[in-house]
Amino acid sequence: MAVSIRLMGGNIDGEDNEGRHAQVDTWGNLRVREGVYKFDNKVYEDVSFIEGDSPQAHDMNADTGRNAVDGYIIVDGPGDVQVDISRDGINFGDKFTMKKGERVNLLHLDIDKIRVTWVSNSAYRINLL
Repeated sequence: MAVSIRLMGGNIDGEDNEGRHAQVDTWGNLRVREGVYKFDNKVYEDVSFIEGDSPQAHDMNADTGRNAVDGYIIVDGPGDVQVDISRDGINFGDKFTMKKGERVNLLHLDIDKIRVTWVSNSAYRINLL
């Protein structure tokens, strides 16, 4: 038997959670039905990412007028890439390496820019919200 609860207060995006619904299922998992984003996504991709293209900085804030709060990056090509993220468009965090077939979810990150650096010939897709 699921138990219904009502959420109160704000979320990480500063929006009000009032009226959103959640349930605790029979296994004790909390399932929250979130609202929809009120803005469009922005996609960046390179189907043939080579050394001469690197580094490639994708500026979400300049392209949309706001930072991204959600999204993902997928490596489709045979090689590796390194990724780092900036919240202010100037300072970047540590780079992390992604290999063929890997996907990293970018949920609840405040992304102004995302930078992709060549390690070996590859391809990638980024979808930001």
